Amino acid sequence: EDATLREITQFRLELLGHAVAAVASGAEGITWLAQMLPDAIVIGHFLPDMDGMDLVDRLSNDLRTSGVPVMLLSPHAELTDVQKAFNAGADDYLVTPYDPLLGDILVRRGFITQAQLDAALAAQGSERGVLGQILLRRNLISIQQLGDALSEQYGVPYMDIVPQAVNPQIARLVPEDLARQRSCVPVGVGKGSLQLAMVAPDDIDTISETELITGYHVQPLVALEHAIQAALDRGFDDRLTARQTIVDMKLADLAAAEESVDEDLEATVVADEEQAPVVRLVTSILTGAINAGCSDIHLEPHVPEMRVRYRVDGELQPVMTIPNHTEEAVVARIKVMADMDTTENRRPQDGRLTIVEGGSRVNFRVSTIPTVGGEKVVMRLLDEGSKNFDLTSLGLGERDLKKVQELIDKPHGMIVVTGPTGSGKSTTMYSVLAKLNAVCRNIVTVEDPVEYRLTGVNQVASDNEHGLGFANALKYIMRQDPDVIMVGEIRDHETATTAVQAALTGHLLLSTLHTNDAIGAVQRLNDLGVDNFKIAGALLGSVAQRLLRSICPECKELTQPNEQLWTKLMGTQVPPRNAKFYRGRGCRKCLGTGYSGRLPIYEIMVMTPELGDAVERGAPASKLREIAHKQGLVSLADAGIEQVFAGRTTLEEVYYKLSS
Repeated sequence: EDATLREITQFRLELLGHAVAAVASGAEGITWLAQMLPDAIVIGHFLPDMDGMDLVDRLSNDLRTSGVPVMLLSPHAELTDVQKAFNAGADDYLVTPYDPLLGDILVRRGFITQAQLDAALAAQGSERGVLGQILLRRNLISIQQLGDALSEQYGVPYMDIVPQAVNPQIARLVPEDLARQRSCVPVGVGKGSLQLAMVAPDDIDTISETELITGYHVQPLVALEHAIQAALDRGFDDRLTARQTIVDMKLADLAAAEESVDEDLEATVVADEEQAPVVRLVTSILTGAINAGCSDIHLEPHVPEMRVRYRVDGELQPVMTIPNHTEEAVVARIKVMADMDTTENRRPQDGRLTIVEGGSRVNFRVSTIPTVGGEKVVMRLLDEGSKNFDLTSLGLGERDLKKVQELIDKPHGMIVVTGPTGSGKSTTMYSVLAKLNAVCRNIVTVEDPVEYRLTGVNQVASDNEHGLGFANALKYIMRQDPDVIMVGEIRDHETATTAVQAALTGHLLLSTLHTNDAIGAVQRLNDLGVDNFKIAGALLGSVAQRLLRSICPECKELTQPNEQLWTKLMGTQVPPRNAKFYRGRGCRKCLGTGYSGRLPIYEIMVMTPELGDAVERGAPASKLREIAHKQGLVSLADAGIEQVFAGRTTLEEVYYKLSS
């Protein structure tokens, strides 16, 4: 099926003295075989018009060709494919050669003789390195000749890398661990594309991951291993990077989508050409975060450089560094975009900026705080275009979805969502609001800040400086004839008592609390000064949640459970006999972490009459939990173990998220 491989195969067989007929498809081969019977047949696995194995099966069952040896040539070396080929009737299974193909190109170009190639191939078992390195060591070919042959082999340009000519900041666009593991290095950028020098430029996984991480279209180049490693050594030398100047960085081409900057912000772009690289660097960081699917961007001042990290699937990952002498300009640019005071660097500031990426508006909530090393910036990504606030898409199982639906169907009362920062509480709250949103309801929220704008919902931004904190805003909202009220967070006595009063007077009130589990919501409200009888009368239920990292489907494998972790999570409970435990081995897609994406788990407490009586009596949390379990409460640990048994996450991840 591959023209080059077909030509090389014919060339090698003819060198051995055979007469060879080569055809480009299964149909052509069948037509040829009807006219003449050969001594042997070589069939490619992935023919353009049929599967090579099907053709093998057809020929082995044809009385005319059943006695002719048939060999299947395939790029796959998996045992299952080999077994299928032999079951179909193949006499031999050949894996598409890698180094021999390079050797054939070198012979055909006249760089080496067939005898020299055969000697080098025979030495591969005893000499270190691949074919190209052996030929170089023997002075049979030059580096340029090897590069030309590699260029023909892969169909991409060859680059003779000079490490000193590779900009360190460009080399750092790909994380060091990934670059060294895959033997690749970014060597240039231009017009929204990135040139990536690779030992194996046909490595689609590496190309895809680089595009995901950087936000650029990758143009692969082929280069030699030692040159790539030398460029990486220099690129990740902190001393060299710290001395790199902003002009040398040539950041004018670092933006993946410079034109996507919101038109309202274009007026704030500094016209001075010397500032343009900084403008584009900031835009590159923002668009790269969007493409990487991260939730937060961290810009941290350190010596000798500012560190940039993305939080992806709840974990921080280093992305790049910025020289110290450039970091002030970068922070100033972000402040300009977020409408913040660029002259103030001694107190914390908050702001908001918007860019357009891929035709969608993406908001960033910006926070700066002074540290001993300079101003630290954190930007929370609020991608309204990619958010789908729908209860059915939250990851709630049928059991939990039914409980939540029963809670929000009540006309009045309080529902609280609990969990640590980053556990998905806001997404759950917005999904509930979207479900309740209807023309017959007046929904009002008070938030700090308003993260996402919901059509049809009246959203109020909390502002303590102007007397509009949660408690005061709630009092004003009560005069607005609301049906549903959402309070971003209950933090103090005044907010707690006002919220409970609103729930008791005919309103459905939603809010969040920082507690470890659903039962803890009762104790937390009591600690904030709310009477037990009011809690029992107002609280409809509470939802505790966590986000667990999902096992990467590309490298998922069976594993043995950690007995100590199991005991800490489940006590004396024994796992079922047929229970299977999985883990992610770590692969290119998940960057070696073993995880890809996240999934939620929930613990939902519904306030029943029996539980309400216990709350009113001031029963301890242990007693409340005992009653709730009898009435069907599934704990976070049990919900996590359900996901472990389903093969979606690991025992270690459940323990890590719940132990905190």
